[in-house]
Amino acid sequence: MTGGLDWVSGSTAGEGPPTLSPADELLHGSGPPGDSLSETWFWGFNVPEAGINCFVYCKVFVNLGVALSGLLIYRGIKQQHLACELFDVPAFSSTAFVGDGSDIRAPNGLRVRVVDPLQHVHLTYADPSRETEVDVHLRAAAPPVVRANGKHFEQVMRTEGALVLRGERHVVDGFIVRDRSWGELRPESAVALPPYNWVTGVGEGGGWAFNVGSHDDPDRDPDWAGHFDLAAEQAFKDGWVLDGDRLVRLRRASKRTHRDPTSFRPVSYELDLEDVDGRQHHITGEVVASVPWGTWHNITSHLGLVRWDIEGRAAWGESQDVQWNEYVWRRSRT
Repeated sequence: MTGGLDWVSGSTAGEGPPTLSPADELLHGSGPPGDSLSETWFWGFNVPEAGINCFVYCKVFVNLGVALSGLLIYRGIKQQHLACELFDVPAFSSTAFVGDGSDIRAPNGLRVRVVDPLQHVHLTYADPSRETEVDVHLRAAAPPVVRANGKHFEQVMRTEGALVLRGERHVVDGFIVRDRSWGELRPESAVALPPYNWVTGVGEGGGWAFNVGSHDDPDRDPDWAGHFDLAAEQAFKDGWVLDGDRLVRLRRASKRTHRDPTSFRPVSYELDLEDVDGRQHHITGEVVASVPWGTWHNITSHLGLVRWDIEGRAAWGESQDVQWNEYVWRRSRT
């Protein structure tokens, strides 16, 4: 796909996933020319029973020598990013704090240490003025899933540790799907497309998980119907299902996002998936915590914690709904 979304497309093409090495956990520091050449890390954790989600992020603009890194922790539905219980994402820092990626120490005190590449990451952070502390370990619960372009992977991680949020202590004991990307341009230009959404879910015990990257299916009467001309075959970008020891890619995914008519934040989801073995999966989800934020100014990404129902099985996971000016402007006029 053109228009600035090449970095999410083409992921199911090819004869099979490329080889991943432990070095892919670390900073690559190279790629094509262009100001938007990016490397990103997304980590996080949640406390589902309290409706708490934590988004931890690092983005390096390799050719500019600039990086941002930080975290936001939110509980329930927020109307703006500064309503988070904690928002601390300094921007426009030198990349010096990233080092080789094995021990990232952001200017705000966030530390992400790779204990064992592709196996174990340790997150720590403390802000005494806001009575908030993070001490959480992420350990591999499944092998990484690599996109066919060899420049992105996702991985189910077990999360264990402690969170003190505004003076209230919580036990962290759950799962997250993290991701990592490198070597691609991520232009900040505006695009005339409907929202692109990345959702994940992990069932109790970590034995079942999924990931889908897609636009809504135009055949399911999405909220942007009549505003954009997107063919059904263009909507699905990437996805996989983990069922015990069986980790397979998706052949097809059809998604319908229900959004709040005023803020356009996702409220709930309906997904129908078909994996490469022909197995069908029906999934519904309710967003229990969310916050809007833009990793750059030309987008809004509605981040969310989702309670999923996977054919009677409960799961929790992440929602990231990227929206551009054209979508929000056109929907605002209806």
